[in-house]
Order: sequence, then C-alpha cells, then structure tokens
Amino acid sequence: MTQATAGSTSAPRMEMSPERATQVVKMTKTIRQHFPELAALSDAKVLYATWRSFKRIDQTNDSDYHTMAKVFFQEFDKNVMEYQLSKNGHEDEMRQRFFAILTEIL
Repeated sequence: MTQATAGSTSAPRMEMSPERATQVVKMTKTIRQHFPELAALSDAKVLYATWRSFKRIDQTNDSDYHTMAKVFFQEFDKNVMEYQLSKNGHEDEMRQRFFAILTEIL
C-alpha cells in the first residue's frame, strides 16, 4: 500500500482483492439502506470507512461476526462520527444491525 507523504492531503489507496471489493461495495450499499444515522455522510466517507473496517478485520484474521460488527461500529463511531453514535447510546443497536448485515453478505 502506498503511504501518503507528510503534508499530503490524499487518502491512502484502497487496495483489495476483487472478492473483497465486491463485499465492500455490497456492504456500503447495505449500510446506506439500513443506517439512517449515517445519511449525512458522503458516499466516499461511507465507502472508505467500510474498506477500513474490512482491512482491520483482515489484519486480525478474526471472522467472528460479533467481532466484525464491533469493528464496523468502532470505525464509524470513532473515525467518522467522532463518537456521536456511542454518546447517543446507539452502540448495541447498531452493532446488532452490522451483525445482521454481515451474516447476510458474507
């Protein structure tokens, strides 16, 4: 993966297998359908956060759906929504929705 240089504003390149790319696109579309809390986010932000979530999962080799749902929630809560989801008490509900989507897609 390419690294951004200091002072650069470009995001890292999203590198993945064709199979993972299909999963990322499917997951992004499904997140758009099932998470009205994220409606204000740009498609690019949702896509990038979805890719980052899968990347973290791939790095840990943990395919347990509960763990994967937790990773997705943490990525969106911390890096996209600046902890607004957990502050508003949405963690359990959203993790359950991520779990349901992941079991359907994967």
